[in-house]
Formats: sequence, C-alpha cells, structure tokens
Amino acid sequence: MHTTTMKTTARRTALLAALPLVGALALAGCATDDDDRDDAAGPAAPVPSVSASTGAATTAAASNDALEAAAATARDAVGSGTVTSIEQEAGGSSWEVVVVSSDGTEQEVHVDADGKRTTAGPTKEPADADDAAENERFVGAADLSVTDAASALTDTVAGTVTELGLDDHAGKVVWEGDVVDGSGTKHSVRIDAGSGKVVTSTVDTDD
Repeated sequence: MHTTTMKTTARRTALLAALPLVGALALAGCATDDDDRDDAAGPAAPVPSVSASTGAATTAAASNDALEAAAATARDAVGSGTVTSIEQEAGGSSWEVVVVSSDGTEQEVHVDADGKRTTAGPTKEPADADDAAENERFVGAADLSVTDAASALTDTVAGTVTELGLDDHAGKVVWEGDVVDGSGTKHSVRIDAGSGKVVTSTVDTDD
C-alpha cells in the first residue's frame, strides 16, 4: 500500500510539472495565429479624398471657360470686332458683353451662363465721336485679348473672373477686373493692357 501511494504521488507531481509547459505552448499558438491574421489583413487602404482647394480650382476653371465662350459667342454674333467688356449678370446666370467694331461703335450682346447661346442683341449702343475715339484708343492699346487678360488675372489671384473690361488708369490703358477666390473674397486687379504686367491688386471690401 505504501508503494501504491508513492506511485500516485509521483504521477501527480509529473502532471503538475507539465502544466506550465502546456500553457506556454497554448499561448505561443494563439500569438502565432494572431500574427498570421494581422499579416493576412494587411494595412488599411487609404481613402481617396478631394481637397476643397482642388474643387474650387475646378469650379473656377469651368467658370472662366464660360467667360471665354461668351466672349467668342458675342463676337460671332456681331460678325467682327474686339471684346472690350464682359460681366456676369443676375448672379452668374448670364453674361453682358460689349464688342467694339472697327469704326469704334459699341454693340451689346447678352449670352447665357455657359457662354454658348446669345439671348439678346447685338444692340448698337449710341456713341458720339469722342466715345468712338476712346474705344479705338482702347482697342489699339490692348495687345492682350479678353481671354488673355482673364488668364493673367487668374495667374495673379486664383479664382473666377466675374467682370473684366478695358479702362484708363494713371494715364495707361488697363484691363480691370474682379476675381472671386475659393473663399468667396473678391479681388480687384488691374493689368497693363499691352504688357500684361500687374498694375494693382487689392481686396474689394465694398458690400
């Protein structure tokens, strides 16, 4: 009987000694399984996003394309001449374009928002000899076309050109226009009508 008790005690001792080893092996197996799952899953794919500035730039480009199209549509409606003024009307739903003919007379044309269709005009504006002479001077000094001028304005301030026209400033003929940037701020910019050099660029604070 003593011998049997000793054998039983020995078996219990061996089992107790083996338990830590079994636990360690089980933990190692779990760790390996977790590592395998992590490797298989891989890193999370980045979510593509479009920045606000990119969206604004795209919108501005589309609007400036409409300005160029409106200028071309108005000129075609008149038959020939030089666009000396273009302006958004009615919250951007149409364009008012002034085209000066070779004799210095002005014709006004209204074009839809995308610049592709004439909605009114051409209408010849009343002008005297002084008006015609001034128009001829403006056209003669403007080496930059209205589309060139619009590009020069947006090179200065990124945004949408809402108004652009030839004018006098400090004894020089300039293209004077408004550019609305991505935040909605309006900038008034003047460039030399011959060289394209920036003359003034200010934030418009008028309501």
